[in-house]
Amino acid sequence: MAPINTANVVFLGLGLISGSLALALKRGGWVGQITAWGPRAPSLERGLALGVIDGYELELSEAIKGSDVLIIGAPPISTGELLATLPALLKAADATPIVTDMASMKGWVIDQMTNSYSRFVPGHPIAGSENSGVTAARADLFDGREAILTPDDTTDPEALKWVAAMWESVGSRVTIMSASDHDAALAASSHSPHMLAYALTKALDADALSPMRHGGGALRDMTRIAASDPVMWRDVALTNKESLIDAMTAVEAQLSLLKALIAEGDGEQLERYFTICRSVRRAHDAVLNPLDSSVITQLSETNDPDKGQDTP
Repeated sequence: MAPINTANVVFLGLGLISGSLALALKRGGWVGQITAWGPRAPSLERGLALGVIDGYELELSEAIKGSDVLIIGAPPISTGELLATLPALLKAADATPIVTDMASMKGWVIDQMTNSYSRFVPGHPIAGSENSGVTAARADLFDGREAILTPDDTTDPEALKWVAAMWESVGSRVTIMSASDHDAALAASSHSPHMLAYALTKALDADALSPMRHGGGALRDMTRIAASDPVMWRDVALTNKESLIDAMTAVEAQLSLLKALIAEGDGEQLERYFTICRSVRRAHDAVLNPLDSSVITQLSETNDPDKGQDTP
C-alpha cells in the first residue's frame, strides 16, 4: 500500500464531507492525486475550480483505474448502490484499492455489498454542517472530531490500519465499534436530534403567530440543523429506521414526563430535572466543542469542589 500521503485517492461523489476531506488531506501535504467521480459535471467542475480536487471523471469504470483508495462521499442510499456494484467493477478492472465510505449509518450500507470485499472499511466521520455541496467544504471540518470505523472479522487489517491513519492525519480521533452499536448510538446522538429539529420547525411554521419571526439564540441553535440536506436525512430515516424509532421513543417519554411536571406545577422536580440535564451537557463539552480551549478551563472549574459544582 502507498504511504499515507502519496496514495491516489478517488472520491465517489463530491460534496461537503468528501470535499472537506480532500481539502484536509491537501492541508496536510498530500502529494498523491486527489480526483473525483460523479454522475454530473457541475459539482465536479466547481471542485476543480476551487482546488478541492486535481481532476475528475464522469465514467465510474474509468475513475477507479489506478486508484489506491476509493472514498464514497454520497448520501446513504446512493452509497449502498455504489457498494452493490463496486466489487464486480473492481474485479473487471483487476484492481484492489481500499474502499471506505462516510455514510452516517453502517448496517444497511454494509449489507448492500453482497459480494465480499475484504479491503472495504466502513466509516463515518462525526462532523458536518447544515450547509451542503462542495462549495461549503472546509479543511478544518474534522479537527478534533471523532471518526468511527466499523470493520468485521473479514476486514483486511492493513486496510483498516490505513484508513485509521488517514483519519488521524486530518485531525480526527478514531473509534472502532460494531456496525449495530454505531447505528444505535448515532440514532440517539445525531439522527433523533435532526428529527426533533425538523418537528420543531414544522410546528413553528404551522403556528398562526409566526413565532419563527420572534426567535433568538435558543431557536437558532435548536433549528439550525433543520436546514440540512433533505435527501441525506430522508436516506437516514429510511435506512436506520428501527434504531431511530427507538431513539425517538425514548425522547417522547422524556417529553411526556416534562409535560406532566409542568401540568402538575411541580417546581422542585422541574428544577431537579433541569439541573441533571445541565450537568450531563456540561460533562460532555469537551466532546461537543473539541477545539474550544475555554471548555477545558470551564470543565476544570466545574469539577473543582471549591467552585460550587452542581450536584443533581
